[in-house]
Amino acid sequence: MATARPERRALRSMNSDVELMAYGCRPFRRLDRAAAWLRGFERRFSRFEPSSELSRLNASAGAPFKVSPQMLRLLLLSMHLAERSGGLFDPTVLRRLEAAGYDRTFEQVTGRVEGPPAAIRPEGVSWKDVTIDQAHRTVTLPPASGIDLGGIGKSWAVDRLSSIIGKPGMVNAGGDLFAAGRPHDADAWLVGVENPFFPERDLAVLAVRDRGVATSTTRRRRWLDGRRWSHHLIDPSSGEPSTSDAVQVAAVAESCLLADYHAKVALLMGLSGGLDYLAATGGVEGLMVGTDKVVYTTGLRNYLVSLQAGGECIGD
Repeated sequence: MATARPERRALRSMNSDVELMAYGCRPFRRLDRAAAWLRGFERRFSRFEPSSELSRLNASAGAPFKVSPQMLRLLLLSMHLAERSGGLFDPTVLRRLEAAGYDRTFEQVTGRVEGPPAAIRPEGVSWKDVTIDQAHRTVTLPPASGIDLGGIGKSWAVDRLSSIIGKPGMVNAGGDLFAAGRPHDADAWLVGVENPFFPERDLAVLAVRDRGVATSTTRRRRWLDGRRWSHHLIDPSSGEPSTSDAVQVAAVAESCLLADYHAKVALLMGLSGGLDYLAATGGVEGLMVGTDKVVYTTGLRNYLVSLQAGGECIGD
């Protein structure tokens, strides 16, 4: 029997609060399948689970490791995006991420009283040094290196979950989402973009259908490292957390994965380069917030319902 209101399922996965919403006939079955798939995905791809396939791949660095078809697809996609970005997106930043302090789940990082352990940071290692043998399904990582599939893995999972749930439906993983079709009682899904300086407020509200939305920010997953703030967005050119003048980027694209990718690349480029990049790239529109606390947009006219102080200061 079709439901007039969406059925919802709330989960905790991928270090995020995940919400699944489904309409239509027998939505519970699709939600059950999506939840089961997500549990299996996290068991395979979590870098915080020692027995996961990703952890075993990282532990095998320096020697060939046979991967599953799903892992192979995600790694090939990651290498393609790394090449497309000119290395701004690079999944081989794991050891640098650990050296910055993100060597355990974020809840444990923020609760830690001791400093981060010393970590090996292989110099000169990048995505170009990863060898993938598709015929034999083996992957060889450079010695002492590791792969982090965090954001890109989560956005890829969001898209896969959406395909399981079907239309109309919504998958929201900590603000990275895909909105399929439209709700029965509205022309589009309404999506709030968080104000990075006042998280309890919406910076913008977007109306989206069959689109992914993702936000990349230096103010969400961050922690105190001594007396300075550190965060999870590593700039591959320096091997350190990004110091660009962009605080947050929200992007809308045809998939959650592409929205996440474009948002991350634009943030690492900084305000000027990132705005030019978003404006020049087809299939994506976005907004950026700078360290100056000013909001800048590229397009979005087809999605914007409201925008707080565009072109003006949004902080104290």
